[in-house]
Amino acid sequence: MVGDSTVAAGGGRRRGRFLPAVALQRWALWRLPRRGHTWYLVAVDVLAVAAVVLAAIRFPPLAVMLVPFALLAGGMLVSAELSRPVERHREDTLLGPGVDTPWIFAGVLVLRPGLAVALVALSALHQWFRVRRRPVYRQVFGAAATALAGLVAGAFLTATGARPLGEVLEARTVVLLAAAGLVFLAVNAALVTAADGPRRPREALPGHAFDAAMTAFALPLAWAVVAAPLLVPVLAGATVVLHRGGLGHGRRDHVTLDPGTGVLTAASWRGAAEAELDRQGRHGPGPAVLLLDLDHFRQLNDRYGVRIGDAVLRAVADTLRDEVRAADLVGRSGGEEFAVLLPGTGPFDATAIAERIRLKIASTLVALKATGDGPQFVGVTVSIGVAGRGPADDLADTLLAAEAAVLRAKALGRNRTICAEPRS
Repeated sequence: MVGDSTVAAGGGRRRGRFLPAVALQRWALWRLPRRGHTWYLVAVDVLAVAAVVLAAIRFPPLAVMLVPFALLAGGMLVSAELSRPVERHREDTLLGPGVDTPWIFAGVLVLRPGLAVALVALSALHQWFRVRRRPVYRQVFGAAATALAGLVAGAFLTATGARPLGEVLEARTVVLLAAAGLVFLAVNAALVTAADGPRRPREALPGHAFDAAMTAFALPLAWAVVAAPLLVPVLAGATVVLHRGGLGHGRRDHVTLDPGTGVLTAASWRGAAEAELDRQGRHGPGPAVLLLDLDHFRQLNDRYGVRIGDAVLRAVADTLRDEVRAADLVGRSGGEEFAVLLPGTGPFDATAIAERIRLKIASTLVALKATGDGPQFVGVTVSIGVAGRGPADDLADTLLAAEAAVLRAKALGRNRTICAEPRS
């Protein structure tokens, strides 16, 4: 997978090995520092697959549910596509689906388990291809946690004897549906917190409010799918307007994307980075800053033209988004320069991340044209400067240190990573 690719010198695929086995061995999941963390993520994934299979066998999908499924799937994909500018820069909450949450939980309320989990899979695929790419193991775990939360919420409704949704909702049914929403939130939160650790209450509160609001919106949406399908597009539009207008309080405000690469502009990156530094304060490690300068980019532009140069910039930006976490800030700081802010990351870990990025960019190729001898490709290398924030540093000081490290990397021959000396 793209988000977990690594470059190994001379690493060719051995004969007789299946490609899926090779891909699994190279999964970034196996490189996590804590083995217990790795096996926890694997256990949740396996448990989710087993639970989905058992639930689908016990409660097989019904033909009558195909129309509600189509309404929910179509509405979810359309609203998710319209909400992409917000979702790309929304800070992570405990519920990964974000704006897809009401559609997924509505599926839990009105569909059999197999179809409800199919909505989770569609949401994960849309996020991967259209929103933002996390490391594959994180994307899989997020989908598994959401699927398990939905299955547990559905089991709660079955155990309590909640009546199917109809044109008239009794008070008891509404209470049980709301309770199922709390179960959905609690199970997902427990699974994610066990993987990532608890968050500070001040930081977690906006995300909890956002998740609760998205889950609550599923109740009228589920009713509309069953009793008034024509209301579904209206509710979908309301979801998008509320989401883009600020319902997702955890998103990063006032961001502007660079039209050529899709990352933050220099001004937006600096504003978001300063806000992140203010939010984090002086507690804990980091943040660290990476500055990346493409080597000999002007010569590449002159030789192959601006169109190829722009394609190379887009490829580098895509690689950066693939190789960092969703909470990290990626921006374009100049013509052929990029900047990355890594919250909660010390210089040592930041250098390892930078080196992984450098190797990945060096292996990224852009197609030029097809000729009689086959396709031609062009690539680029990058020099990276790494700087951790010192005890008395602000963002400007950290950027200056990272810039000095970039200049050292170029002076030493380019295509290398240099970490700035710690500052007292």
